[in-house]
Amino acid sequence: MPVSAQNTLYYPLQQRARVLYYYLLQNFAKPVSITYLFIFTVINFSNHALASAVNQSVSVFSTYPSNDLYESCSTQHKTNKLEPDLINSTTLCQEDAISSESFIKELSESGKFSNLLPYAEGNDYELLIANVGAAPGTHEQHAKQFAEFTLQWRGIEIDSSAFYSGIETSDSNVMEKQSIENNAHFLVSRWLEHVKRKKIFTSEFLFDALEASNYNLALQVPDTIGDFSKLDTQLFSDPFSGAITRYIHPDFEDALVDVTIYPFLAQLSVEENELLPKQLEHDLQKASATAELQHLTLSQVSPASPYIANDKVSGWRLGLSAASETSPTIFATTYVFRQQDKIVKVTTTFPTELSDTIVNQLIVKVEVPGESEMMKKVRTLLLKSQR
Repeated sequence: MPVSAQNTLYYPLQQRARVLYYYLLQNFAKPVSITYLFIFTVINFSNHALASAVNQSVSVFSTYPSNDLYESCSTQHKTNKLEPDLINSTTLCQEDAISSESFIKELSESGKFSNLLPYAEGNDYELLIANVGAAPGTHEQHAKQFAEFTLQWRGIEIDSSAFYSGIETSDSNVMEKQSIENNAHFLVSRWLEHVKRKKIFTSEFLFDALEASNYNLALQVPDTIGDFSKLDTQLFSDPFSGAITRYIHPDFEDALVDVTIYPFLAQLSVEENELLPKQLEHDLQKASATAELQHLTLSQVSPASPYIANDKVSGWRLGLSAASETSPTIFATTYVFRQQDKIVKVTTTFPTELSDTIVNQLIVKVEVPGESEMMKKVRTLLLKSQR
C-alpha cells in the first residue's frame, strides 16, 4: 500500500551525506543489469503505486523519542486541564508507555505489509517507532498517548510523523490492557492513513525524498521506434537504478526494447572509454553465471566494443546469444551511451543486425534529466574520499 508524509528530517544535510557515502562503500548503489535473453528475470511492468499493500520488506525497531515528541506530551496539560501536581510527573510522559510489541502486533494484523520483519537488520526500509504517554494505571482518563513513526531507506530518513490518541478508560486492570491495545491500534491506523495519503512506499516518494532526478518530468523518450510502440515508463525501487521504458512490437510478443536511464557512480570528468565498457562487464558476468545455471551455451556474437550510432553518437555495444540442444537460440543486444551524468542503456531481445537500426533511430530522440542534488552530494563525497 503506497503512502506518504511530510519530511521532518532529523539529520542535517551534511550528516545525511555522510550516511549516504557510508552505504555507498557498502555497495549502497548496486549496478544495474538489464541484459535480457529470456533466461533472466524480465522487469515486471506493474503499477506499484496502485497496490493495496507494501510489497517491500520493512524492518521495525523501537527507538528513543525526539525532543519534539516529549515537548508535545509535556505541554498537553495546557489543553487537557490537568491538575498542576501532574505537570512534572514522570508518569505523564513515560517512554514506551505502549510496548513495541503492541505496535508490531497492530502493524502485522493490519494486512498492509507483505514482509514485516521486527528487529531484522539489512533491509532497505526500516521503521523506527517511539512513544511517550501516561504510564499504565495513571492519568488514563485525561492524558494522551504520543507516537512517532520514522521511516528510513538504507539509513537515511525519508519521513517522520507524529500522532496522539486519547482514549478514555476506567481504572480496572482489564480495561487498562484494553486501553493500551486501543491506543496502539489507533496510532498505527493514523500512520497507515498518512502512508496511504502521501504514497510513502512508492518510488516517486523515495526519489523526491532523496533529491534524485525527476524522470517523470525531465526524461524524454519517443512514443514509437519504427514498428515498436512505448508500453510504459517506470521508476525502479532504487534511485541509483533510475527509470526504464519498455517498447513492444505489435506482431512479435518476444521482441522487446528496453531503455534504462540511471546515474553513473563516477566524476563527470571520467572518459567514456573508461566508463561505458564497465557498464557491460557486469551484464556479461551475470549472463555467464545465469547461462551456466540454466545449462545454456553463451556466446558473444558481438563482443563488447565501441559503437557509433548515425555516425555521430558514440557508445559501446555487446551482442550475446544463448543456445541449448532442446530450445531455439535466444539473443540479447545491449548498447550503452552517456548523456550528462547518466547512462542510457538500450537492450533488445534480437541480434545486432536487427537492433542497430532501432537503436540508431532511438538514441537521437532520448533526453535525460540533469545531475540531481543526490548525485552532486555523492560525487562530492567520493572526491573527498580520494584525497
